[in-house]
Amino acid sequence: MNTTRPVLNNELSRERVRLMLMMRRLVREEFGVTVLLSDDNSLEELLAFADRARSTLLRQMGRELEALATAAAEPAPAETASLLYRGAPVHAPAPATEVRPADVRRIYRGQVVG
Repeated sequence: MNTTRPVLNNELSRERVRLMLMMRRLVREEFGVTVLLSDDNSLEELLAFADRARSTLLRQMGRELEALATAAAEPAPAETASLLYRGAPVHAPAPATEVRPADVRRIYRGQVVG
């Protein structure tokens, strides 16, 4: 059974971390393999073990984790990029020209240097 998975988001939320920790414990009990959550592909590893698991709880947790990961990966609808200040639209200010003083002096311990 080789199905392609949708794009998963690696952004962690409290719910996802809690679920991944519980799944890691169940995977260690059933398969004798420790999945490190610090690995980049730990989410995919946990989902792969959930697919092969005999435990219905681990399979259910895998489906829940995949739903959380794909829901977070879907982009949010684009909002208008207008700036608001106290509810009123603000126009972007024109870039200011940089004014440099003619004489740049540095003072170190009371003495003018460079």
